[in-house]
Amino acid sequence: MLKRVLGRRILSGLCLLLGTALMTPATMAADEGAELAWKYHCTTCHGVTGKSNAQRYPNLAGQNSIYLVSRLKYFRDGVEPGNQMNAQAVPLSDETIELLADYFSRQSN
Repeated sequence: MLKRVLGRRILSGLCLLLGTALMTPATMAADEGAELAWKYHCTTCHGVTGKSNAQRYPNLAGQNSIYLVSRLKYFRDGVEPGNQMNAQAVPLSDETIELLADYFSRQSN
C-alpha cells in the first residue's frame, strides 16, 4: 500500500515537472497576460481574447504590441483628460502593460 502511494506521488511529481518544463516563456507570459486581462477587467469591454462584442470598444486582438503599450501608457498618464480608460490604466505598471500588450497582440483577430 505504501509503495503504491509513494509511486503515485512520484509519478504525479514527474508529470508536474515535465509539464512545467514544456511550457515555453512565451506560453507562460501569454497565460500571465490572460490572467492580468481578467484581473484588470480588460475583458469586460474588450472581450476575453481582445475581440469586443460592442462597436463602442475597440478590438485589441492582433494589434501591434508596441502600439498597445504606447496607448496604455498614454491613458495611464492621463494625457487625454476624461477618457474612461485613464482610470483603468492608472494601476498598471510598465511590466503589466508589457504583458497585457503581448497577450492581446498574440490573439488572432
